[in-house]
Amino acid sequence: TVAVSSRLDAIRSVYGLSVARSLIKIDASDNDLSSSVFEMDGFISNSNYIAKKITMVLFINDRLVECAALKRAIEIVYAATLPKASKPFIYLSIILPPEHVDVNVHPTKREVSLLNQEVIIEKIQSAVESKLRNSNVARTFEEQTVDSTPPSPISVSKASPINPSPPGSKLQKVPVNKMVRTDALEPVGRLHAYLQIKPTSQPEKNYSLTSIRSSIRQRRNPKETADLTSIQELINDIDCSCHSGLLDIVRNCIYIGMADDVCALLQHNTHLYLANVVNLSKELMYQQVLQRFAHFNAIQLSDPAPLPELIMLALREEDLDAQGSENDDLKARIAEMNTELLKQKAEMLEEYFCINIHPNGN
Repeated sequence: TVAVSSRLDAIRSVYGLSVARSLIKIDASDNDLSSSVFEMDGFISNSNYIAKKITMVLFINDRLVECAALKRAIEIVYAATLPKASKPFIYLSIILPPEHVDVNVHPTKREVSLLNQEVIIEKIQSAVESKLRNSNVARTFEEQTVDSTPPSPISVSKASPINPSPPGSKLQKVPVNKMVRTDALEPVGRLHAYLQIKPTSQPEKNYSLTSIRSSIRQRRNPKETADLTSIQELINDIDCSCHSGLLDIVRNCIYIGMADDVCALLQHNTHLYLANVVNLSKELMYQQVLQRFAHFNAIQLSDPAPLPELIMLALREEDLDAQGSENDDLKARIAEMNTELLKQKAEMLEEYFCINIHPNGN
């Protein structure tokens, strides 16, 4: 190479810019006469470098040589720390006493062996592993363009093609590596992105999607909670026992799909998690009820439901002897007593649970 200002510039001129910008500086040394004496510095590829073959440039006392044991040891560190498909680029310059180098391993003197080789390799291995683990937090990926236009809904069944495609044309299948998952904060992957708003002739009924979203958000998250001390204590218990790391994962995760009947696969940053949907749903509903206590949404029934009939249905559902009718009188009395009790508590049920009970027992 022509004279350059640094080793990194020399690597850039020989191996290219893509290699040079993926390198991190590394150094290690030992001055213990009982174990090993050496100084090492150089560059190793970080987690952004991808290659199918390992490249190792090794200088020992400014002589270009090979050391199979050192090469194998560094490759093991990369295989354990980074994806298997990625092979590293390594440039190392090691300075050690000349008498500690055995150059008679190979006829061409290309390969060498070192005194206290195992100790030196172990120290270099530790330095490489430490650098790699620190470099993994700053990983970059090539950006792929995503078509933000929503696909038109498929309304034609496979069995009865109404509009067959012209002969010779093939449906273009998107390759797996081109499929892009969206960011948790972006609305592209949410359902309302695919909502088809039909134009209507009556302008007053053409509600904007923004107003619909805001109304739904207000219903889901009422600003005020119940002023009952017991409810506030339960909410405070939840807030105090909240796990900040888990909250961040649930809040900013991306849903990938169901792994089985119970567990869902979620992505958060560069990690994948299995989440128990049943347990998550129970906890979510419990916390929603506490937050919305006394502010529930009421459902207006077209025909008011009579309480005695509802209680009788529940009693029959719990009755093991469904065929027997001798307990019907007892059930009717229980239903009548409970109806009267609920009518007495109508004001509380209305205020706390938005359950409206009419004086006639509906």
